Amino acid sequence: MTAKQLNKDTDKQTGENKKRKELKALGFIIVVLFPVLSIFAIGGYGLIIWLIQAFGGVIPH
Repeated sequence: MTAKQLNKDTDKQTGENKKRKELKALGFIIVVLFPVLSIFAIGGYGLIIWLIQAFGGVIPH
């Protein structure tokens, strides 16, 4: 094998590894990160509303 063929094989493997890493990162973002952030955002909003009502009273309509 020549040096160019070795470089092509190495580049191909590097590209495949990069693609695999990107897919793993995307899976992590979709399966873990977005649901966790959603839970924290909704919980934080609920906590803020609860604190406002606890210390400021219920807002009249």
